[in-house]
Formats: sequence, structure tokens, C-alpha cells
Amino acid sequence: MHRKKDFPMLNKIKKYFQEVLTEIKNTTWPSKLSTKNMTLLVIAVATLLALYLGGIDLLLQKIMGILI
Repeated sequence: MHRKKDFPMLNKIKKYFQEVLTEIKNTTWPSKLSTKNMTLLVIAVATLLALYLGGIDLLLQKIMGILI
């Protein structure tokens, strides 16, 4: 028969997943409302940043078009 010492790598993998499950159980997950609000905030900031950078790009294109 096989003993636990025969498969040290398998035992390490098993221990790793046991520790992962323990950590997941101890995790404090955000509420649905908090998740929704943070998602909307990220979308809003990304949109504003894209508009800002697009505006700067357009302005620089116009300036370069005048100079060239």
C-alpha cells in the first residue's frame, strides 16, 4: 500500500487547496450595493479620462495641422 510519504507533492497540493478554502471562508466580501457603486465609479472615471485624453489628442492634432 501507499503511504502519505509516498506522494509528497500530492500532499502539498492538497494542503494548498485546504488553505485556499480557509482563506475564502475568512474573506469579507463587499455588499451588492457597494460592488455596484464601485463599478459605476470605475466606469465614470474611465469615461471621463477617455474624453479628456481624446480632447487633448484632438487639440494637438489641430495645432499640428496648423503648423504643418
